[in-house]
Amino acid sequence: YGGFMTTSFMLRKPDVFKVGVAGGPVLDWTQYEIMYTERYMESPQDNPEGFKNTNLINRVKDLKGKLLMIHGAQDNVVVWQHSIDFIREAVKNGMQMDYFVYPGHEHNVRGKDRVHLMQKITDYFDLYLKPEGTSQK
Repeated sequence: YGGFMTTSFMLRKPDVFKVGVAGGPVLDWTQYEIMYTERYMESPQDNPEGFKNTNLINRVKDLKGKLLMIHGAQDNVVVWQHSIDFIREAVKNGMQMDYFVYPGHEHNVRGKDRVHLMQKITDYFDLYLKPEGTSQK
């Protein structure tokens, strides 16, 4: 849920959240695993309003802060189409965001590449949250 929650906060409360990093986020629940989704949200036919309200792709134009979205290229939990659709909508609406892909990784980045991921996240927050004049790498 971390990626969904981060993206949701960035879009629903753009004046509160300045920077966020979302990993493998569910952005459109109609594209997520049916058994899990229907357990909590029913089906899109039975709960069209719920699916509409949780579709973050429709809210891209509300992005104000800095958002880094990260996705594993072989993610079989949250398929790549989620972030691709989000990026497409961002471009269509002239919204800027950052995006990084981890080739060879599924939903979680593991092994030695995990160190790279943690450094990327740390650097992103340092870049956009440190007060001006603070030394950076």
